[in-house]
Amino acid sequence: MKGVRQGVATSMQNEQLLADIDSVLSQYSTFEEFHKKVPPALDTSGYAKAPPSIISRVNTLFDAAINRLAPPNSAYKKQYDLIRRKYALKQPSDAIESLAGVLQALRDDYEADRVSTFQELVHSELFSDMLEAAEYLLGETYKDPAAVMAGGVLEQHLRELCRKHGVDLTFINSKGDTKPKMTETMNTDLAKKSAYGKIEQKQVTAWAGIRNAAAHGEYGKYDENQVRQMVRGIRDFISKYPA
Repeated sequence: MKGVRQGVATSMQNEQLLADIDSVLSQYSTFEEFHKKVPPALDTSGYAKAPPSIISRVNTLFDAAINRLAPPNSAYKKQYDLIRRKYALKQPSDAIESLAGVLQALRDDYEADRVSTFQELVHSELFSDMLEAAEYLLGETYKDPAAVMAGGVLEQHLRELCRKHGVDLTFINSKGDTKPKMTETMNTDLAKKSAYGKIEQKQVTAWAGIRNAAAHGEYGKYDENQVRQMVRGIRDFISKYPA
């Protein structure tokens, strides 16, 4: 059942990504309407007749989509950087066709479920090691440090999920100072972004509550079995929603 749930979640996430990319690519057809029907020898500018407003809109949409949806340090991001450097001193319209190709390649790989980033694998391995350490502490009857460690893993994973889904990690307080978001605020924002569902949101709140109680010396508010379930639950959560 766990594998089925993960598969359904991944499928839903991919469908959302594909719909997002398709929405952006649909703007390319508007841009193509202005393609000059003249021999290349007479005009190499290609899309020079497109109004500046359309050029600006399509460029911005493509930039935002690639930076939002392409994994960090991926081939898509590297190709994007190469294109921007190549066309930096040329007409803004010149890069659009190449950017469309990058975005289409990204779409094809998401549709084929080929996008699995090295960064996600590193995070998974690191967090797995830390959760194993928490389980070891539990085995030695140290439930309180185990709860703190597992909660720390959860908080860091939420931060990685925020980066993945474009959620700000900071906020401006009433004094105008920039402050990092607390765990529950990240949890709420991620649920609003549909990074995961309401049930998972409530579970994250419960885990964060155990972690906070442990960190503040309120050891009677939870027991060893709850910490054990917390560690296992966080492990499943990270596996189901990688970042």
